[in-house]
Order: sequence, then structure tokens, then C-alpha cells
Amino acid sequence: ALELLASRFPPGASSGGEPYIHRGEDAGLVLSGAMRLWVGADTHLLKAGDSFRFKSSLPHRFANAAKGITEVLWAVTPPFY
Repeated sequence: ALELLASRFPPGASSGGEPYIHRGEDAGLVLSGAMRLWVGADTHLLKAGDSFRFKSSLPHRFANAAKGITEVLWAVTPPFY
């Protein structure tokens, strides 16, 4: 009931301009680079070593905030890929 994803985001990559929702929870660890994460009304700038967790029923989106590649390890429940 848990999915792990290793993701590499090039400069300028994002989940899109509009937040999205789904059932379950998301969590992760920024391995390198930086990621901007919007969850509900909150915005977070996460750098290498920072982790996150939120209910996926909250509107959310993300974007690479680094000039280079950002790598993130995601844990998602329930799996959707």
C-alpha cells in the first residue's frame, strides 16, 4: 500500500501551475537541489536533507527551485503509478 519513487527534476520542472489533490498521503526527502512545495495556503522551500509529509487531499503542487537538477525520494500512499 506504499509506493516509493526516486525523481529527478530538471531546472524549471514542476507539477504544473494548478494544485491537485488525491486520496492518501505524500512524504519525501530532498536528496539534492531545492524544491518549492505548495500545500494548501502554505509554501515551503525545501533543500537537500529536508523532508516533508502532508495529506494528499490538500491542494498541492511542487517545482524545482534550483538552477540544476533536484532529486527527491517520494513515498506515496496509496500507490498510483
